[in-house]
Amino acid sequence: MKNTKKIVYVILPNKIIGIDSILPLCMEMHGRCGYRFNFIFLEFETYEFIMKNNTVLADAINYIGKVDFISSSRFKSRYISKLFFIFYFLKVIFNVSIKNNYVMHIRHFHSKPFVWIRWLFKKSNVIFTEKRSFGLRVEKDFSDVRNHSPELVYSARLTDSEISKYNIDMYSHQPLLYAGRLIGYDDEWNYFKHPKASKLKKIVLKDIRKNKYWIDFMNEYIVNYFNKEKHSKYLEGNNIITFIATRIKRTSDPYIINEFVGALKALSKYMHTFPLYIKLHIFSNIEFINELIDISLGVNNRNVYTITTLHPMVLATKSLVSVFANEGTVMGEFSALGVPVVNLQIYEDVLPPSYFDSARKLDISKLTRRNKARKDGSDCTFTSAKDFDGFMERLVNSSFSLSSTRVISSSSKDLGLCDFLNQ
Repeated sequence: MKNTKKIVYVILPNKIIGIDSILPLCMEMHGRCGYRFNFIFLEFETYEFIMKNNTVLADAINYIGKVDFISSSRFKSRYISKLFFIFYFLKVIFNVSIKNNYVMHIRHFHSKPFVWIRWLFKKSNVIFTEKRSFGLRVEKDFSDVRNHSPELVYSARLTDSEISKYNIDMYSHQPLLYAGRLIGYDDEWNYFKHPKASKLKKIVLKDIRKNKYWIDFMNEYIVNYFNKEKHSKYLEGNNIITFIATRIKRTSDPYIINEFVGALKALSKYMHTFPLYIKLHIFSNIEFINELIDISLGVNNRNVYTITTLHPMVLATKSLVSVFANEGTVMGEFSALGVPVVNLQIYEDVLPPSYFDSARKLDISKLTRRNKARKDGSDCTFTSAKDFDGFMERLVNSSFSLSSTRVISSSSKDLGLCDFLNQ
């Protein structure tokens, strides 16, 4: 049942993965229930990146609602910014508690400044959602649970056997939980096991990113997105190579920097045949990355690759292969569409020592865990360019049509969201 008058105020996280998870949920609520959304950004950096440099997410936000930027840096005067923040949320409180609209958060009401005003919101209209709806299952060692905050423990997904294995007492030192409704993407989300959760309305939305309205939106605009960001060598119908980079800064560890360069050098052999799309992390050091790319691909080849801002799901529809030189939560995006996920751990001794002057040291145990996550999330791992070349030769010669576009299929199943919200 659609209720076009309902408004949901969504307090957005400051990391893109959280926004990328919550938007498919909002799209489904809009399509099924007719709700409109006010998306609230609290940090200027995230607001600017999404609305100016991420066309797909910005279009999705504007398609189902509007944006409000509320921050202590909104105005030159910090005092005026704080007053604006107070008056804005007084309006939200009125609309939620009196007009019976909703507010959605990802642990915002469990920390400052919202922890001080949370009780002003009608609790039954507060929706608390799990942060991540997709990607690799994050394995954490809770052997010594005292080394982890209660919030981190509850944000994880653990089976009953894992809780028993780590001797976690879910009833002692539990974190704050302020909500009337819980939305999770997996049955094992630990907040479902919170002592106060038993009295709350709960729903599990598995594979929300495969549901009808998010996929319909993607399929409708995919061609337009490629046309707007067309590679100099891109021809409609041709496949591309997508390289997903992790956060690269001068202070990154030497392994990340070296493997970024090694992956690009391995890909340079194919960028004159297949357009190379490089997707960077939101908070990468662009100046440093441009230096690394020039060394890896050559200054004269700046016109044969594209630094893309397209959504991974859009890139996946045209990708012959997806290449990672890091562990990535979006590996699943490509895998779900049948795109081979390749993990490159290739070292090329081409960088002057000065490029590592500010690099941080990495504990070998952390490197081991990172490499394991990379291997687990990929279809194959290569440590030499020769082996990667053999894989590419087999892929190009395979039965897959090099001019085909992968179709994103969706599920039209009604998840029961409207009934859940109207209870």
